[in-house]
Amino acid sequence: MAIIKHIPIKNRYYSSAVEYLTCQFDEYTNEPVLDGKGRIMEREEYLIEGVNCEVDTFGAECIETNRFYGKNNAVKDVKAHHYIISFDPTDNITMAEALAFGKEWLSIFAPGHQAVIAAHPDGHHGSKNMHVHIVFNSVRKYAGVQEKWHYKPCEWKQGCKHRSTGRMMHHAKKWVMRRCLIQGYEQVDLLTKKHRDDYWVEKRLMQSNAKDGIGVTSNKEMIRNTIDKLIPAVKSFEQLVEYLTGIYGWNIRVTDKTVTFTMPDMKRGIRGNKLGDGYGKAELIERIDVAVKEKAALEAKRIAEEKARLEAERKAAAEKAEQRRKEELSQQKRKLAFERNSIQHKYFMENANSDDWNSDYAKYLMAEKITDYDSKTLEELSVPILTKEEFEKKQIEKMQEEISEKARELWYEALNSIDGMVYSHKWEYLEYLEKMMYRKVSTLTLQQVKEPILSFWEFNERMEQESAMPVESVDSVQNVGVKEKTEEPMVKEVADIESAIERPLTIEERAREISLMIRNNYGRYDKVPVKVKAELFQFSIDDLQADMKLHSLVLKELNVKMYSSELYDDYMSVVDATDKKKSGESQNVDCYSNEKRWNRSR
Repeated sequence: MAIIKHIPIKNRYYSSAVEYLTCQFDEYTNEPVLDGKGRIMEREEYLIEGVNCEVDTFGAECIETNRFYGKNNAVKDVKAHHYIISFDPTDNITMAEALAFGKEWLSIFAPGHQAVIAAHPDGHHGSKNMHVHIVFNSVRKYAGVQEKWHYKPCEWKQGCKHRSTGRMMHHAKKWVMRRCLIQGYEQVDLLTKKHRDDYWVEKRLMQSNAKDGIGVTSNKEMIRNTIDKLIPAVKSFEQLVEYLTGIYGWNIRVTDKTVTFTMPDMKRGIRGNKLGDGYGKAELIERIDVAVKEKAALEAKRIAEEKARLEAERKAAAEKAEQRRKEELSQQKRKLAFERNSIQHKYFMENANSDDWNSDYAKYLMAEKITDYDSKTLEELSVPILTKEEFEKKQIEKMQEEISEKARELWYEALNSIDGMVYSHKWEYLEYLEKMMYRKVSTLTLQQVKEPILSFWEFNERMEQESAMPVESVDSVQNVGVKEKTEEPMVKEVADIESAIERPLTIEERAREISLMIRNNYGRYDKVPVKVKAELFQFSIDDLQADMKLHSLVLKELNVKMYSSELYDDYMSVVDATDKKKSGESQNVDCYSNEKRWNRSR
């Protein structure tokens, strides 16, 4: 059987309740049991747990809650409530199950309270029955839930006190009876006094009859036990009647509202509502429906647990397979990386020991070394390392592409910016650039593609050097010009130089001589006055092409670059200064007629 009782506590020391639940007390004097050293002895077996608080700080937390809400200040106030649920000694229930039973009861009838719940397997007076203690603070720390046994909002409101009303105890007892019947524990009717009296009469009869060792019980107890055993196995009330009549041979009379049970050895039947709460027709139908629903819920739960177990096993197997696949992949990557690094080291040493060391190939090999193979894919690790010949072939192709692009830019620049009349090697330079653009890669060497492209001025200088006179003659002319330099006017220097030269100078030698004069006396071409330019150049009258070539060669020697328009303007400024000079020397002679001036401008 399972019974429930309530004890209000007015003691303000909450820790005393925890001490009672965890230590040994004399069941007659209610005094603590001490050991030889005068210390209180702990219980041999118990389970204790705190709800909305810790067990060790239960008292302090309850006092803090009371102070926060201003409750339990008077001596007569109920500080805590103590509920005890006791089970029959024959019930097969563990301390953990009893503790869970008490926690479930607390969550329904006293939610939001700070509580300690303890399960003891040793009942008073040698009964040895399992029982659970529920001790909680009377002040509700958290808001509860309104239930049908509540009268006022204070019965579920936060900060209010618990009320152990008759209606609440009625539903609490009914809940205990129902849970015990569902779980198969021994149970009596806690709601009807007559049934409780009948129970104790039957209990004494059972104890008296059990003295002979046979253990005979009463008819009511046998009927109740048989019905309780069959309810979890049937699906309807009709099936229960069929089992009792067909299997046990009972005579059962069913009306619209009642049911009467008669066992074979009974002269009179017993009506169901006389057996206790839960055995009338309507109550049996309700109990069977609840049992069927719970059985279905348990079956659904079992199926769900089985599915979850299978899913967990499948997931674990998949994870294991994935882990094994990753390990195999890592081993494969490690093998590929080792082989690749071996080839890389071999190629690197061959390049280092060769006579034609290629630094670009060495950098490429260093970049191809694998240090973290797990971060690479199989495709990346499977890419072969280029040999030196393959790398240089690609290197030549890439460098030739760059050379072709550069040559194309220089070609357009030379075509549009360089005057072919002034610079006779323009077309040869364009032909040189075309050859650079359209060279066959297969016929080129690495050394050839590394040679830079010549600019027009470099190309022109090379061509001039090939067609110029020996270097000794040019140096002698330059030395003569340097030795004869004095501080006299520029016109006298030019006259002295002309007198010193026994043979006619070529146009290239004259250009070098003029550029040397300008560099030594003025440093830069743009600092030379126009009048001095006219004295130095001394252009002829009829040979326009030779004058323009001399002017261009002087600018080239001085490394002065001009666009075509600028070159023409500078040339014409020298021509105008020459015209003015000659007109001043001979006013009657028109050295430059309109026709000749037009020819120059043309």
